Amino acid sequence: MASTDGYYSLFADVNKLHKNEDNEEGVISLRTPELDLKVEDEELLKLKKQWETRWSVYVGRIEEAQKENEKYWKGKHFTEVEMEKRPLIDNRIFSSLETFLPIITKQNPEPQVTGDNSEQGEALADKVRKMLSYQADIQKLKLKLKKMTRMWALYMLGCVKVGWDRIEDDIKTVVVRTQKLVLDPDATIDEDGYTGEYIGEYRRDKASLLVVRFPSKKAIIEKEVDKKMGTEVQYMEWWTNDYMFWTLKNEVLGKARNPHWNYDKDIESTDQYGQIMSQSVTGKNHFTVPQKPYVFLSVFNVGLHPYDDTSMIQQNLALQDLINKRMRQIDRNVDGMNGGVVISGDVFSAEQASQITDALRKGAAILVPGGDVNTAYKRETGTPLPGDVFNNLLDARNEVDNIFGTHAATRGERQGPETATGKLLLKGGDESRAGMITDYIEQVADKVFNWWVQLMYVYYDEAHVASILGEEKTKEYITLQKDEFQGKLLISVREGSLVPKDPLIKREEALQLWSAGAIGPIELYEKLDFPNPRKSAEQLFMWQTNPASLFPNLAPPMPVDPGMPPPVGNIV
Repeated sequence: MASTDGYYSLFADVNKLHKNEDNEEGVISLRTPELDLKVEDEELLKLKKQWETRWSVYVGRIEEAQKENEKYWKGKHFTEVEMEKRPLIDNRIFSSLETFLPIITKQNPEPQVTGDNSEQGEALADKVRKMLSYQADIQKLKLKLKKMTRMWALYMLGCVKVGWDRIEDDIKTVVVRTQKLVLDPDATIDEDGYTGEYIGEYRRDKASLLVVRFPSKKAIIEKEVDKKMGTEVQYMEWWTNDYMFWTLKNEVLGKARNPHWNYDKDIESTDQYGQIMSQSVTGKNHFTVPQKPYVFLSVFNVGLHPYDDTSMIQQNLALQDLINKRMRQIDRNVDGMNGGVVISGDVFSAEQASQITDALRKGAAILVPGGDVNTAYKRETGTPLPGDVFNNLLDARNEVDNIFGTHAATRGERQGPETATGKLLLKGGDESRAGMITDYIEQVADKVFNWWVQLMYVYYDEAHVASILGEEKTKEYITLQKDEFQGKLLISVREGSLVPKDPLIKREEALQLWSAGAIGPIELYEKLDFPNPRKSAEQLFMWQTNPASLFPNLAPPMPVDPGMPPPVGNIV
């Protein structure tokens, strides 16, 4: 087995042992001996120890906030009755977050690709755009972005990792739990990405698979698991821009240069005189320099550390506690308003008092043996809570909605009479609030698209086929391979493509543009989502110019000229 063959199986089916996707992501196939890394193992272990020590000092306080966020999202809030199986809560954090997520990740982001303005460059740009749209569809990118955004909300940092799936022979994108990562605590994450020098990721696999990937370390792996090769082993995968390596405690399992890069090569050839000539060939890449294959989502960051300094859940914890407190107060008051019973000991015994209580609860009648009924027993009714208590509860709920941008109209609830225009205005306000987060998610999608193109430069040795919906929603097939990449491509995401537009708003916009003469009938029907816009436009044209042609069977017979001779031939 060649030194790199063991890495080829890291995206194989046998590697998919865990339901957690962040544990399924593997090292991408190492391709040629040129990726050998000439760095001593001792130096790599020294770096590993230094990186882990620095991270452990920072990550403790982050883990506390992450656990608190996750606990509240699940509905396991801090309550006065901590031991209750189902304490009375109104989990506004869960409902708001799970309403917020579909708004900002409703559809796949739309890639935009620009070429070098030449005919060949624009044709390539169109193919790459279609291939990116195809990849976004088959990889379910919008669901991955939603999952990443949920993790960002819970854990104050979201992350996706890109790579190459050798089994599928295509690009792969997975969501990584950030608790599995070791980052540079002094690094930041901004619109330009992660500024740290390194990233470590905790990985888990069976010992038998590690032996296949790292055959030279077989003895070390067997010793670690006492030759029980079905044992799961946790190890570390480390990335820098220029190289990567794997460690198991104090051992380096393997090392290589960054595999997602076309390096410069020296190609030897023999001329007509038998002389060996060497020629340097520059590797073609989409990126200007090698990069680590991780893309992060960070929003509430002031530029001191990689994790966000706060989150929408953190900002709502006190409000959620207040909501739960008011709910419990109202519940206790309602129980008190149902009333208790005060029974005279001069008239009834303790046993009779218990029977009377049960009878009254069931609505039955009781007999008082002589005397004044009012002195034998009486009902006690609790004092109603003032209206300010209910107003305070509603105010706390509304404030949670304000922070998330998920008011009643967005959740699909009705609150009193409202017009369609008013409802659209309310939903538009929430979408504007969510638009700030969407801008950051679009930047993540932008970087993912650029990464996919870089992987096409490196791994598309053979033509890859994509099927997409072309014009008139007909299926269209394209092929793409890396030899076609000539010239520079600019990859971006169409602004606002993630944010869904209400069908009523889209319809109104289309009709307004049509009324103003700003669009033609084909584009009008496209915006109205007609199944065949061109055919509908043709029928409109025929209706406006010659409506009788649409109904030939209903056309009146042609008038007969009485001066014309009768037709010749048999009449059947």
